[in-house]
Amino acid sequence: KVYFQIGGGEDLRRYWSDYLRKTHVLVYVVDSSDRSRLPLAKAELHRLLRVQPQLPVVVLGNKQDKPNAVSVSELHEALSLDSVTEDRKLFLLAAQLGSDETLRNSCRGLDTFQDLLLQLV
Repeated sequence: KVYFQIGGGEDLRRYWSDYLRKTHVLVYVVDSSDRSRLPLAKAELHRLLRVQPQLPVVVLGNKQDKPNAVSVSELHEALSLDSVTEDRKLFLLAAQLGSDETLRNSCRGLDTFQDLLLQLV
């Protein structure tokens, strides 16, 4: 198993497409509670989708436990996932991974998520 995790910082985004050539599934994590950054998340996602037109994509709407988080349907719309071609495998999942109070449960959730990714590959 080889996993690449690349941060979302502006200085790192230029490297994203280099890693896509070595990737079987793209997992794109979006902060569902940061509404102001959704347009940027959409633009970057669609840029990556153009680089590898057949690559399966899992969009993970993180921080669903936050009170101001967008719903899965709002996230679907905000990221314009309707415009993704039908021949691409696309999954949109809600998550609340990594908060301090749910760290123990997050590990179990991450295991489940990892199992899902292995099935996709």
